[in-house]
Amino acid sequence: MKKKKIITFVLGLLIFLNACQKQPSEPQVNPPQTTSFIPPSTICEVSEPELVLEPGDAVTVEGRLLESGSVIYNDCLYVKATEFLGALDSSPHSNDATLGLTITWDHSQNEQNPQQSDPIINGKTYPLNHQMLFYQDAAFLPLEEFCKLLDISILNDEDQGHLYCTSGIKNLDIPEGIHVPILMYHAVSDDLWGFSELFVSPSDMDAQLAYLVDNGYDPIFFEDLDHVQDYDKPVILTFDDGYLDNYTELYPLLQKHNVKATIFVITSAMGVSQRSMTPAQVKELSDSGLVSIQSHTVSHRELSSLDYDQQLAEIRDSKLEVTRMTGREPHVLCYPSGERNETTQELTSQYYNFGIDMNGGLYTTGDEPTSVSRYYVSRFTSIGEFASMIADAGQ
Repeated sequence: MKKKKIITFVLGLLIFLNACQKQPSEPQVNPPQTTSFIPPSTICEVSEPELVLEPGDAVTVEGRLLESGSVIYNDCLYVKATEFLGALDSSPHSNDATLGLTITWDHSQNEQNPQQSDPIINGKTYPLNHQMLFYQDAAFLPLEEFCKLLDISILNDEDQGHLYCTSGIKNLDIPEGIHVPILMYHAVSDDLWGFSELFVSPSDMDAQLAYLVDNGYDPIFFEDLDHVQDYDKPVILTFDDGYLDNYTELYPLLQKHNVKATIFVITSAMGVSQRSMTPAQVKELSDSGLVSIQSHTVSHRELSSLDYDQQLAEIRDSKLEVTRMTGREPHVLCYPSGERNETTQELTSQYYNFGIDMNGGLYTTGDEPTSVSRYYVSRFTSIGEFASMIADAGQ
């Protein structure tokens, strides 16, 4: 439910920020009736001669690069509030946000900042160590504190001086005992240039997606599992390797049926192999809101055959490369050929929320998160067999 909370919180904060402008602004749309918001009475305004701002790292929020970047004031990293909140508000991965919040402000003294008003969200006060700033007719917020407040994960790309903020993947609270069939695909094409059973015909893929929609199934992302109880028949569609036909054949079908899918990409192949997608295509899919891009390691080597340092490089580096391509941090790792050992699962738990097997059957929430099972859908899977794989969804 955390993703659902972000947008309405953002709406309230945007009203506050517009109220802080020195110049009259255009009339604002009232927040949803389910959101109660009272703006704070104080905000730190620093005059230009007193303000010493150092340039900070580049910042990407939900796949969107903030044009103004970031600044450092009193050893705290700040970003322009309208840009940060606007990126959250416009994220296609938060389109289902509908839940309102009660947002007020605690005007009692803050021990660290006596003039600071702390936000109260649904009755709980969240003290801020660094108050918001107002400078050159713009409000700036302390990035790390607001990300912590909203359960937004931050990945620090130290080599490139870039911070990536991704919602919906941190502090997941997933209800247990719900059946969520996960389907494993690879290529979607009638051009059988490889192992034929891995190539699901586009016409069959079309029929399977139509079956899902016509029979009330809910294709979701792994990010949606923390509110899986909201879906009657949740299923997850996954596609391994990041083949080019996932863009040319699968993506139009997802658009046609308005269905979500997860693609696990081999990062070293993107833009290198003529059979794989380019980074630009991967980014386009991620930005569409219909596709969640996740990791299938750097080179697709069987992890259980590698030593600790080799596994670490495959698992950690692929996470960074996916983030650089999409602007969103992946939180799911698919094991090449399903091969894994204790080291694999230990490292996976450090860098991801889930580790995905090649096959094995029905996934039930609460199962071991680094050993998630799937059903294998091949070129020869009939529509009847497909229907039986997903029949227990939601039970």
